[in-house]
Formats: sequence, C-alpha cells, structure tokens
Amino acid sequence: MFPKSIAQKIMLFYISGILVTIGLSVVVLYDIWLIKQKIEVEESIFNLFETIQEIRRTEKNFFLYRNETDYRDNLEYIKTVKNFITDQKFEGLKIEKSIKELSNTLQIYELLMLQLKEKINSPSVHNLEQSIREKGKMLTHIAEDIKTTERRLIKDSLNNILKYSIFLIIIFFVIPFISFGLGLTRLISKPLKELEDKMKKIAEGKIYSIEVKSNDKEILSLVDTFNKVLKELESKQKQLIQAEKLSSLGTLLSGIAHELNNPLSNISTSCQILIEEFEEADTEYKKELLHAIESQTERAKNIIKTVLDFSRRKELQKENISAQNLIEETIVLIKGEIPTKINLIIDVEENLTIYADKQRIQQVLLNLIKNAIQASALQGEVKIRAYSYSQEALDKYLFLKKEGKCVGEISLNKEFVILEVKDNGPGIPQENISKIFEPFFTTKENKGSGLGLFITQELIKDHDGCICVDSTPGQGTTFIVMLPRR
Repeated sequence: MFPKSIAQKIMLFYISGILVTIGLSVVVLYDIWLIKQKIEVEESIFNLFETIQEIRRTEKNFFLYRNETDYRDNLEYIKTVKNFITDQKFEGLKIEKSIKELSNTLQIYELLMLQLKEKINSPSVHNLEQSIREKGKMLTHIAEDIKTTERRLIKDSLNNILKYSIFLIIIFFVIPFISFGLGLTRLISKPLKELEDKMKKIAEGKIYSIEVKSNDKEILSLVDTFNKVLKELESKQKQLIQAEKLSSLGTLLSGIAHELNNPLSNISTSCQILIEEFEEADTEYKKELLHAIESQTERAKNIIKTVLDFSRRKELQKENISAQNLIEETIVLIKGEIPTKINLIIDVEENLTIYADKQRIQQVLLNLIKNAIQASALQGEVKIRAYSYSQEALDKYLFLKKEGKCVGEISLNKEFVILEVKDNGPGIPQENISKIFEPFFTTKENKGSGLGLFITQELIKDHDGCICVDSTPGQGTTFIVMLPRR
C-alpha cells in the first residue's frame, strides 16, 4: 500500500534511492572487474608480442653470426610463448582463432629451427632459413593482428560499458529521482497552494472553513488545526462583537438620555413658568413660551427620528451607480441649504461607477456635504471629488490609519473608489479628531444631534469601506471615503 504520510513517502524515496545506488554500485564494480580482466589480457598479449619480437631478433642474430647462445635463446622464447598459450584461457574470446593459428605456426617454426641445427652445414640450409624467415614473419603478423584486435575489443568494451552505465544511471537513478522529486514537490506544494488560496478566501469573507484534497496525514492535520483555530477565532469574534454591541448600546442609550434631557428640561421649565404666570403674563410672552416648548419638542422628535432611522436599517441593495449622477442628485437635495457665497466645486473621474446602496451612500454624502457647508460658514469653498484607486490615495490612507484617523477597514487586495469632501473652514482640533465618529459628539452647541458622522461611518462599514479625516486647524478639513469597487 502506498504511504499516506509525507514523511513515509520521503523515507520510501530515500530507501529506494539507497537500493538503486547499491544496485548501480554492484553493476559498476562488475564493470570494473571486466575492465581489469581485459587489461590483464591486454598485458599478456603485449608480453606475447614482445616475446615473438625477441624470437625474431634471436633468429636474425643466429643467421648472421651463428652464435649458439642466440639459438638457445630462440628456443627458450619459443617455449615461453608455447607455455603462455597453454596457460592462458582464450576460449570464448574473439582472438581464440588467431591464437590457435599462432600456436600452429609456432610449432612449424620450432620444427624448422630444430632442423636448422641438424642441417647447418648442408647446402640446402639457405632454403631452410628462407622458410624460417617466412614463418617468423607470419608469427609477427599474427601477433600484431592479435594485439590490434584485442586493443580494439578493449576500446569497444570500455565504450559499451560507459554507454551501458550512463543508460542505467539515467533509467534507474536520474529519471526516478527527478520524477519522484517533482512528484513529491507537487504532492506538497499543491495542497499548500490550495490551502493558501482558501486562507485568502477566508480573509475576504467568502468561506469560513478549509477543505483540501489530500491523503497526507501532515496536510490533513494542518487543515484540521487551521479549522479549529478558525472556529476559535469565530467564537472569539462573536463574543467581541456582542461586547462591542453592548458597549455601543450603552453609549447610545446614555447619549439619548442626555440629549433628550435638555429639551425635556426646557419644556418642563417653560410649562412651569406658563402655569405660574398664566393669569398675569401678556399674550406675547405666552406665545414666546409656547414657541419655546414647540421648538424643544421638535428637537426631541428629531433625535428620536434619527435614532429610529438608524435602528430600522434594512439589507443593502447594492448596484452600479454613476458617481457623477450620485453627486449631482445629492446636491439637488440640499441646493436650498447652500448659501450663495459658498463656492461648490465638483471633480468626478469620467465614467466612474460605485457599487453600493444608492440611498445609503447618498445619505453619507448629504451628511458630509452639510458638515462642510456649515464649517465654511457663510462663505468659503467646498470641493467634492470622486476618483479611482491610486498609489497616492493608498499611501495617504495608510498614513492616516497609522495616525488613528480612520474608521473601518478596506482590503488592500481589492480595487476601490475614493470620495472626498473638502472644506476650507477652521478645521478640527486634534484632541477632537478621535471623538468625531462617536455617537452624540458635537461641537455645535444646541445644534444637531451629534449622530451624523456616527451614522455615516456605520453606513460606510456596512459597505466594507472606511472613512478617514484629514484636518489641520485653520486650513480646513477633508473627509475621505474609500469603498470597494466590486
């Protein structure tokens, strides 16, 4: 059965490699032994050739000088060659036939040399010498052929052994190791790449658990651990969200109680004065008190209406909206509230679209534009921009986020659209920047509910976006809204 563990597969790979290496080593050792045998045969053939050369040398010297020593040496060399042929095993070798021919020629040569001793003084000795020379030449020729043939055979054998060894190494070592290495790499990298892709999808909120197709224990254990961590994180996140909701609810209820207390106190005071002085007070004073009661009642109603609108938020109806049309329609809604001396500048990238809930984003723009107009007093400049992702915008977002001037999160792996609302008002004091998105925080005494920016940032969070504020006292304020393009 094939191992179901990466460690076992690697161990199998190493064991197979060791066995293949041992097998190849045995083959190589056998080849070396064969080469050694051939070299020994070559050495013997070389010695044989040298001995035959000595036979011819002593033959020539004897013919020239009739020296007995040369004759005896000649016979000794013949005996040496005969012993060599007898001792060496040439059966099965390609030079076997040539060796037999050499042996037969040598016997004839020996007989002629023996006859030469007996007929040394005979008139026919010259014919005998001529025959010996011819047989000697045959011996030399055969020996040279044997030496040449054996060298060629050794060379061919070495080439064949080299090719054979290379073939075996490629077939049984290189190819299996490369194939197994690539397979093992794919075996490990494929599930890890799949795991990486699933983790990215989890980070984007598309899936909530990991499933990877793999039979390896290590990968399955890693996936199981990841899923346990994800479940634990999900549990902690739910607890954190619940705690955050309770905290926000407490802040909201506290703010509502505080904000409602002021108009109710004013209503109560006006009512008491009216009751106490109803008979004595003139009509105009009574009307003034009643108008004050009506104004404070309206203020309380607006606070309740804002809270109810916020609490009744429905599911987002996202669609592709033209940024140009969105801003122009929003301006139309508040056109009557824009002072004539406010210079309104609109700069929208051509054909830019926003994927969002039109009503909610329009509410965001309304809140931001109203705040900018109010900050610019009766005269000033308000600039509204809409443009696509840029490196400059990203750098600015990262800087403001680091400074703690952003609320919400955006995924840096996605394209996003930027909406900017800028005024040239007095700016926001640094100590207030961290508070402006809190519910019921306001710097406008007796004006507004302090819920505008709180609701704005909640609506932007619903769109998986973020809002940042960049303000310098005396130089104005810029609110930057970043929304995913898709």
